[in-house]
Amino acid sequence: MFYRFNAHRAKKPQIQDSSTDKLAKKIAGKINAVQQGWATFMDKHARRIPAQRLKVILLVLALGSGLYCTYLISGGGLSEVRTRLADFRFEKLWPFDPWAYKEKLKRAAAWDHYLDSLEQQVTLDSLSTPQ
Repeated sequence: MFYRFNAHRAKKPQIQDSSTDKLAKKIAGKINAVQQGWATFMDKHARRIPAQRLKVILLVLALGSGLYCTYLISGGGLSEVRTRLADFRFEKLWPFDPWAYKEKLKRAAAWDHYLDSLEQQVTLDSLSTPQ
């Protein structure tokens, strides 16, 4: 009476990939191959090292990276703020910063003010002189 559906026997729908999807899969495949090769290399060489020496290497690497992070954090937090802020330039972070071009903005504002004053003079002259 009912159709017995087996999901593993059903035909899978064909999905057409776009060219960008194919390129992304190709790049991801190459990255995966490099990572797999590196993991195999590390595994092969790590198996030769005794377990006690691996623990010492792991401890040294963990302590070294922890000490370096502590150095960076303490160097950033305990240094003099005046010297750090004096060297800071906002335009280095974002090249299109409007505050970095204060002189240009001042000149543009002065030019606009000058043009407005000329317009006011023309308006006043045309009202005061009858034609």
